Amino acid sequence: MENIIKISSEQGFSETWKPATEKPTQTLLDFVIPANSGTYDLSKCHINLNMEVVVPADAQNASEPTKTALYGSAFYNTVIVAEQDKTNSVEYVSDAASIVRNADMFSANRGMVESIRRVDTLRQLLWNMENDKAEQHDGVQNIGNHLGRRGPGNETSSYLQIMGGNTRLDGTVDESIVASGISNDLRINLSDLFGVGSALWNSDVYGSTRIHLEMDMERLKINALGGNERTSVFQPAGQNKNYGDMLDFTVAAGTGQLADNETLGRGGAPLITAITYDDYQLQMPFYVGQAINVTFTHNVTTVTDAAAIISGIEYNIGTNSAGQPNGTGNVRIYTSTVLYTNGTGAPENVTNISIKAMEPVAANLQIRVNRAEIVLSNLPSVNGPDSIDYRTYSSEETQGSAGLLTFNKQIFCEPNAQNLLVAHCNTGETSPDRAWSNYRMAIDNVDVSGNRDIVYNAPLHRDRISRTFNNRGQNISNFSLNALKVGAAQTAGGGARPNQIDLYPIFETLPLTQAQKIINFKLTAAAAVQDVIFYKELVKTI
Repeated sequence: MENIIKISSEQGFSETWKPATEKPTQTLLDFVIPANSGTYDLSKCHINLNMEVVVPADAQNASEPTKTALYGSAFYNTVIVAEQDKTNSVEYVSDAASIVRNADMFSANRGMVESIRRVDTLRQLLWNMENDKAEQHDGVQNIGNHLGRRGPGNETSSYLQIMGGNTRLDGTVDESIVASGISNDLRINLSDLFGVGSALWNSDVYGSTRIHLEMDMERLKINALGGNERTSVFQPAGQNKNYGDMLDFTVAAGTGQLADNETLGRGGAPLITAITYDDYQLQMPFYVGQAINVTFTHNVTTVTDAAAIISGIEYNIGTNSAGQPNGTGNVRIYTSTVLYTNGTGAPENVTNISIKAMEPVAANLQIRVNRAEIVLSNLPSVNGPDSIDYRTYSSEETQGSAGLLTFNKQIFCEPNAQNLLVAHCNTGETSPDRAWSNYRMAIDNVDVSGNRDIVYNAPLHRDRISRTFNNRGQNISNFSLNALKVGAAQTAGGGARPNQIDLYPIFETLPLTQAQKIINFKLTAAAAVQDVIFYKELVKTI
């Protein structure tokens, strides 16, 4: 049996800032695992950053309907993502450890356990190869994977508790049931930070243990989801309609005309989706409490982007007929305000009805970090080991000479270094996505590839990566050498890959030696070489 213990950070980590215009001031996190408190299973321990999106008054869309007693401000569909390359606005799915810049772990009884610089880039090198595309796409602990199984144009934020329906059994709408904003825990596993993060940690042996992190919170930003429903297509067989398409009110459409004095949106004529849904709460991007823009034509007059808030969603109940318990599959959408009242004295057609999500003022959105805590798995009946074998990293950072397409560097690696990982990044960025053409490497003046260039993504390059993972005793789960972009869709028919970004990892094995090893490294690129980071993987015992 395990005990779960939560310990808050020493700093009382909390802050609110506008990522578009402000930089966070809180960057340091410290946690202490108490001494003489038993054994901890570090593989089940993690750090939680509890965060939420704040939409202040100046971030609300100016077109949002006037507040009422029942409806306050609308609930916007926004999500927190990480921007790995701010210079080029590159965002791709990653784990939470990729926003940790530096990480230290110190034992009161044994001294420094690990001190790893530039964890952010190291995690982006490793995580993409350790997790297959399904895990990257769907994993609940990842940053930026809000597409899930729904796809672009149909995203819902994990920072929003949606209400997909609020209709009573009698067919009336309960307008007190609306969406709500929620906070989420950004989870950083200790096993993603430290080599000992998968071990049983005996606090009776190692004493009080301090974990110190420098966070790269400036990488976090807010993306507004939705707004493309009029052009995003729902593609199951026989549908191929835009999410925002609504049925016309005409005799030909089967809905009938809008009667004299009848109101559109609120009352007897709610909007009806053109799409028929089997599972509308998964597949439909609209929710109760959402601000929307509605465009439609009555007679010859076109109303463009009338503002409304969705006050009710009804699935099938209002469209059932005797003997058809599943109804039509269409969804009725009610609005908090009347979109249009027919005052012509006769029934009239209302056509070309379409809706889309209203977006907030992005520059004024805020990220709020409520707290930071470490969650520990304590094993009271287990006596942990008094020594641990593990791997950790030392690192070395350098830069290419301005404008040069080749980069030559000699580095020294510790005797206990078993692998070398190299990242090539744009200046000042964390993503290992800056292109290179080929590289050469020699260990103690012996070329590792038989005096051949190792060309990017060629068989020899992939072989070098496989050798390194074999040397780590680890399988490769994803050998695509690319990461999933945030909010981008795969192009139909293949070819270009706008939903992915190429990564350029270099992985090499090293022999364990009695003395330090001299590494001669040469990198060639089509554009100027910029930041180069060497990670020397060390085997240690504590």
